[in-house]
Amino acid sequence: MKVAIIGAGPSGITCCKTLREAGIDATCYEAGDRVGGQWVLGNSSGLSSAYDSLRTNTNRDMSRFTDFAFPDDYPEYPDHALMAAWFHRYAEHFDVLPHVKFETKVERLQKQAEGFLLGTATEETHYDAVVLAIGNLWSPVMPTFAGAFDGEMLHASDYFNPTTPIDCSGKRVMVVGIGNSGCEIAVELSEAAEVTLSARSSQTIMQRIKPGDMGPPHPGDDVMAPFNLLPVPVRDGLFRFLMPKIMARMAVSPETMAAVGLPSEKPDVFSKRSVVNDDIIDRLKAGALTARPDVKSIEGRNVVFVDGSTAEVDVIVCATGYRFSIPFAHPDLLGVEDEHDLALYQGIMHPAHHNLFVIGVVRALCSIWPLSEQQSKWISALLNGKFQLPAQSKIEMRAYPILKVPFSNCQFRAADLRREAGLT
Repeated sequence: MKVAIIGAGPSGITCCKTLREAGIDATCYEAGDRVGGQWVLGNSSGLSSAYDSLRTNTNRDMSRFTDFAFPDDYPEYPDHALMAAWFHRYAEHFDVLPHVKFETKVERLQKQAEGFLLGTATEETHYDAVVLAIGNLWSPVMPTFAGAFDGEMLHASDYFNPTTPIDCSGKRVMVVGIGNSGCEIAVELSEAAEVTLSARSSQTIMQRIKPGDMGPPHPGDDVMAPFNLLPVPVRDGLFRFLMPKIMARMAVSPETMAAVGLPSEKPDVFSKRSVVNDDIIDRLKAGALTARPDVKSIEGRNVVFVDGSTAEVDVIVCATGYRFSIPFAHPDLLGVEDEHDLALYQGIMHPAHHNLFVIGVVRALCSIWPLSEQQSKWISALLNGKFQLPAQSKIEMRAYPILKVPFSNCQFRAADLRREAGLT
């Protein structure tokens, strides 16, 4: 069996390693010149959204692969350079590198009677199965504003640091969006510029977990009692009941949010990824950042916000998210016009094509790549005939839109995959 894995980021390399260890002939395609994907600052693929101050939001224990820990001399929350080096070390250690086609962009993927035809600029190759490990943080979404802005504007995906690609030193900068990237970029810029942070809606903000504190469990670990003794619907219901209460104790209070000018409505922890940032609240309290609500309109360099307040800005950085995109696959293959509507069995397998998989695109409360490792083990077991899929009607019934479901527990999701695949 020949399998193509598209993308050699964290998800792609752990999939390649997992499949090859299981005796499957897996080849990885990577548009850039090295492994690591989003964690490679200035990746030659042109698709990395890394910036100078980027570091992990989950600690070393949560972020490790099951069989490859972080070096002891790594900090609890490594930066992008250390992460890129660690991913390279992983790929080197497990002999993944010889099976990666670097600087090779996939341009088309066509279904055939058996398998797929994968096309690049120079060749076409038949594969029995395809795994998409391309992630969903590389196709930026730019907002539209009423009026016209005559300053400089860029998306967070193009931001490197306060002087690159735009020198923001001493300028008036507005960062739009208070997700993880927006908050980190705003904090970094506030050291060099006058920064306004525009927040459209409320957000859960918390600090990084300190050593010794209990954080989210690792996807590769067994589910702790009593959760592992409960029926799945009861287990998941208990999680949905307890999680908001736990998050409320860890998060910045609504009163503090209101005091620094941020929206203070109680956010739904299952609908939005929480922000992990140690500095944003302190910078707002100190006046190094000014919080504003959503933008109503812009004329020249004057920004009007929905509450009637205004600000003069020279540069706008849009930390407004990304679209999940599979540009090389025809909508007829996917069965949807918009990839955000893509529904997959177990969040992994296309319900109509049992040899087309997506990994690492999930709404889950954890580090993503350890979950990708578990997804890869499920794919490996399926391709090697270690378990049987349910009837087609049940596959279609259980398929769900991977980017429209509530955020879930990584450990539960991984345990369910291992149970179905007979890996427990």
